[in-house]
Amino acid sequence: MGWPFVGRDAELAAVRRAVRGAGLIVAGPAGVGKTRLLDEIACDVRLRATAAMSEIPLGVMAPFLPSVDPSPLAMLTAARTALRGRVVVVDDVHLLDDASAGLLHQLVQHREAVVVATLRSGERAPEPVVALWKDELLPRIELEPLGRPAVVEVLETVLGGVLDSVTADRLWTACMGNMLLLREMHFAAAWTSHGGVWSLDGPLPLSARLVELIEAHLAAVPDEDRRVLELLALGEPLDLAASESLDGLVTVTDEGLRLAHPLYGEVLRAQCPPLRKRNHQRYLASVLDDPLRVAVLRLDSGTADDPDLLLKAAKLASATGGVVLAERLARAAWSVGGGVEAARLLAYVLVFTDRAEEAEEVFAMVATDDDPVEVRTMRGMNLGWGLGRSEEAADMIVMPAGRAVMLFHAGRYDEARALLSASDPGEAAVLAMIDVVQGRYTGPFPVIPPVSEVGLGAEMNTFSEVFVHSLHGDLLRAERLAVRAHREKAEWDSMRSSWAVSCAALACAGGRLLEARRLLQEARPVQPFVRLCTLAHVEALLGNDARSLLAEAEKLAPSGMRPYRHGLWTARIWAGGASPFDAAAEARSYGEFAAEALHLQDAVRLGHAAEAVERLRELASTTTGLLVPVFAAHAEALVRNDPAGLAEVALRFEEAGFMLHAAEAAAESGDRVLFGRLIGACEGARTPALARMSLVPLTQREREVAAMAARGLTNREIAESLVISVRTVDNHLSHAYAKLGIATRGELVSLFADDLADRG
Repeated sequence: MGWPFVGRDAELAAVRRAVRGAGLIVAGPAGVGKTRLLDEIACDVRLRATAAMSEIPLGVMAPFLPSVDPSPLAMLTAARTALRGRVVVVDDVHLLDDASAGLLHQLVQHREAVVVATLRSGERAPEPVVALWKDELLPRIELEPLGRPAVVEVLETVLGGVLDSVTADRLWTACMGNMLLLREMHFAAAWTSHGGVWSLDGPLPLSARLVELIEAHLAAVPDEDRRVLELLALGEPLDLAASESLDGLVTVTDEGLRLAHPLYGEVLRAQCPPLRKRNHQRYLASVLDDPLRVAVLRLDSGTADDPDLLLKAAKLASATGGVVLAERLARAAWSVGGGVEAARLLAYVLVFTDRAEEAEEVFAMVATDDDPVEVRTMRGMNLGWGLGRSEEAADMIVMPAGRAVMLFHAGRYDEARALLSASDPGEAAVLAMIDVVQGRYTGPFPVIPPVSEVGLGAEMNTFSEVFVHSLHGDLLRAERLAVRAHREKAEWDSMRSSWAVSCAALACAGGRLLEARRLLQEARPVQPFVRLCTLAHVEALLGNDARSLLAEAEKLAPSGMRPYRHGLWTARIWAGGASPFDAAAEARSYGEFAAEALHLQDAVRLGHAAEAVERLRELASTTTGLLVPVFAAHAEALVRNDPAGLAEVALRFEEAGFMLHAAEAAAESGDRVLFGRLIGACEGARTPALARMSLVPLTQREREVAAMAARGLTNREIAESLVISVRTVDNHLSHAYAKLGIATRGELVSLFADDLADRG
């Protein structure tokens, strides 16, 4: 298929309006998509100015000139006559010769033709062309680079599938919204598909044409300054001085000097000879004082022989969740004499990346009778969780917090509680998890100082905090933590995948089902059980058959892991038709009152409010979950058939961020305006409660017209803005009113309150 045209609705509307007037100048940098924009409009004549023709009078007008060789005036008159009354598109108008530019100016000045032209920003144009916008004969718009969503849409359209977010970030950063660069990288890319999600592994793709374009920018740089560019490509940011020859190639930031464009670095690294590259890396390693950067440079240059440096760098990498780099550095430290400490750190990384057998092999190689209790605890947890060797794990773990965690995952909450003290931050975090499962959590979550021996411990503390806030019902706080942790991971590794699954579960709770599905599709094969449970739930809420996903999850269900099994029950309820009351009863038998309330809320959503209401009232008065009182109020309002009460419940769910629950309660209330506002945030959800008031979704144009009407524009103003007839606006509004079940603009304002607030 051809290169898609997306993200330019406003600019295209402006061009189409201009065609009905005198014309328009579309300016912008090279490759931004000016020509592609004008390809979307119909015209009578399309001209392309070139540098080669710029010295030839009326060169671009050659098709309209007489075949004989008359006087210049006769040629000018002939071209003017040929273009009169026509829509003329001129590409690269800054390259016109003076005579052609003068002719264009006359055509516009005397309203003899409609002229729409592209202009490269920063280029010098002939005076008659400059006068077109300076004298206000034609309006001029600046075409900005496309935003990230449009770049993603382009690539997903071309690929015919989902683009993973890491690749999207890399390509967006590299092309900066420039479609020429994006197109070149796409066609040079070696795309791979992971479960239907497209990604790029390895360096950014560089086509021969792209390399030539970039090398043309770099060619005039003197050798000494080329060295500066190569050093930046290998180690930016750097505290270096920039000469005038580097103007436009580098930029000064608070951190130091950086290359002006990431693709410069790709080309410089690819073109730098191996020996010179190693020399640069060794030099940088000798002058930088950042242990992590120095260690990587030493590794890349083949001079990594200091185990202390490598071990220190490995700890820094693990402390930030960079498990791939942490593993590489820890292995290197061990191989050059880092000893037991390096081996233990490597084992920790393997534990946190779900490679239990490898981790145990490393632990066993360096184990001694006097291993620290922290090491024995980590090894024991790996034996218990990863390898199912519970008896060995129990003998090995002596730390109260470690033993309590094992008991917590076995569902033996009271035994775990008895081992813990709230005065110790680490133990208090485990207490918080027990409290939230049992419906006793009141917060705040303890602040846990980092443990240098276990760099990834901070990551696991964040997982624990997200678990507590999400089960407690503080969705917004849980999402803030999870989204930030996910974004901090620059590449797909086990940590990013784990956070993707966590973010997906939270997005699902918030009703953003398509976002949740996308995150689950992107996640690499980590936490397959949790991922499959969540995906089955999401697909079921979207109205799809998710029984095969549920069956896969059932096969992978681990023994123990009690606090996480309510996710399996949720998938069973929505994808497999299991009874929510069976799920609630099992949760209650273990004292998991938070999960019990959630499953009873599932029963309410599936039409069994009368059977659930009494127990929900009891849980609302005896547990601390933030949403349990709302669950109880929801059931009570349904039992009473109380529309006002249901509308109030919808607003309470909305305030907490649970938009699907809110939309369901609004549907049950019969309030079409409230429902219409809330359902828009639920991304294709199809549940029994929503079916009570199904609205046909608005088309993109109907929503656009309705939003403009809600802002107070008249039908005529809307028509002029969108370049459509007033009658068409009337029709779109009529269809929108019918679909939304409303009759007045006042109701329309209520429905589009969020849109108006965003604009305000």
